[in-house]
Amino acid sequence: MVDLGFTPEHRLLTPAQFKRVFDGATCKASRPSLLLLARENSLGHARLGLVIAKKNVRRAVDRNKVKRIARESFRQHRAELGDLDIVVLARKGLGDLDNAALHALYQGMWRRLIKSAAKNRSRDPGPPSSHA
Repeated sequence: MVDLGFTPEHRLLTPAQFKRVFDGATCKASRPSLLLLARENSLGHARLGLVIAKKNVRRAVDRNKVKRIARESFRQHRAELGDLDIVVLARKGLGDLDNAALHALYQGMWRRLIKSAAKNRSRDPGPPSSHA
């Protein structure tokens, strides 16, 4: 059975971990109300960080809803996301969406991020081989 928990090892916890993604994002997915930035990690599993600013989502109840659905959706798509550190940035209007619209938005965003990461991997061949 696949573990669908959201333990600390699946979260970005420190400012340094967030900064690493902000400074070195290699793939992103963007919508008017949401931005996902991601960068590969060497952990073998995806991690999620949430930046849901009060400036963009005014009501606490809406910020909590946005975060809850982001975590839930992330858990369901974690296996497909590979080894990415992902930061979810809320923009104005995100808190106005209902639950179904948020689920649909996140699902589309994960798909776009996976595509962006795959394109990035095919462009970047990785470190040069040492047996030349």
